[in-house]
Amino acid sequence: MDKLPDILSTEALRAIIALFDDVSDVLFWYKDRRLRILALNNVFAERVNLSKEKVLGKTDADLYFTDMAQVFMADDRRVMRTGEPIRRKVELLANRFGGVEWRSTTKLPVRDARGAIVGTTGISRPLTGASGTLPPPYRAFGQIIDYCREHLSEGIGVEQMARHAGMSMATLARRFRQHLRLSPGEFLAHLRLSHACKLLADSPLNVTEIALECGYESPAAFSRAFHRQMQVSPSRYRRSFGT
Repeated sequence: MDKLPDILSTEALRAIIALFDDVSDVLFWYKDRRLRILALNNVFAERVNLSKEKVLGKTDADLYFTDMAQVFMADDRRVMRTGEPIRRKVELLANRFGGVEWRSTTKLPVRDARGAIVGTTGISRPLTGASGTLPPPYRAFGQIIDYCREHLSEGIGVEQMARHAGMSMATLARRFRQHLRLSPGEFLAHLRLSHACKLLADSPLNVTEIALECGYESPAAFSRAFHRQMQVSPSRYRRSFGT
């Protein structure tokens, strides 16, 4: 693992982490130029369902769904390339362990004593409540997300999303690209897998029941989709992460 930059001495970094360990809902991290996580707080580790030690040295690609990880990493590269921070970006964050929520994210460049950018640091805070509490540009879009979550077990598709939103499928696709840089279909796939991970870890439902609850056509379709994204079978995932 790379040595921490001089501007962040070990003791100073420990103090910063201890400060963020004292809050219950804010994610904090520091990444090097290769986007490896070199420091994080307890909330970050809990959110990805790993110990701090197992997160250190990993990138977002190791922790989140592929498409969303690419968005997060692109933002980090932009901060390092331009030297300009990203402040209070509203984004829908879905991880591979069941969490789907709106958050406000700020990322800053980290410079060494000579002024060279050596990484990024950031925080992410939840936007509490339902879509009605979101900033105006995201409120209508948030209602579409709420609809998807509420009707997931019905096996809703992109056409139903568009009808509910009163949009053409092309307009819906543009909105999703604007807010998430994902297609509506990709988002639905992530939402189903995210919910499935949560149920596998925390519920007594069997695989067939989980497949139906998450809107898959069949248990076989669920198992194929799960293995393709998670690289393990649903049953093996449950053995590893179930309570």
